[in-house]
Amino acid sequence: MKKRIAFRKLNRTPAHKWSMLRNMVSSLIEHERIVTTVAKAKEVRHLADKMVTLAKAQDLHSRRQAAKIVRGDWTVSKLFDVLGPRYQLREGGYTRIMKLSKKRAGDNAPMAVIEYVDRPGEIRAARPPSKLQEQIRMKGIEEAMKEMGIAPPEELVSEEELGNIRQELESSK
Repeated sequence: MKKRIAFRKLNRTPAHKWSMLRNMVSSLIEHERIVTTVAKAKEVRHLADKMVTLAKAQDLHSRRQAAKIVRGDWTVSKLFDVLGPRYQLREGGYTRIMKLSKKRAGDNAPMAVIEYVDRPGEIRAARPPSKLQEQIRMKGIEEAMKEMGIAPPEELVSEEELGNIRQELESSK
């Protein structure tokens, strides 16, 4: 039994593996969810989390380091403009791997979905970051949202939508 293997080889040469991982990370940033094998997803997770950590720094050096790995200028700008600010309060764990029940048809390989957490349309909602939970417990949700720069719910929802929500709540009672 092999123990303490740092990285999976994935039956590829190092250049091919690195190229594949760069492509997969770029696709993950672009689509925010991809379907792949479990082994590849576990390898991509490490690189994807590293890219988000670079994006949280929001400086030129980090942008250049990310551009060495991520393919395409558009993907780098999405990484720094969308994903970096989204995960400012989260201290790691930016991706989630969920195994699929159905294996791949050709070679019967176990498949998985890798996706970013805290995004619209995610399969399963993530727990809020611990910093946010502490702020909510200490100050209340309105104060915590104000400190983070998030507008109050009354400003985010129009009067018409607010009326619809109230009607639905009254009808459910």
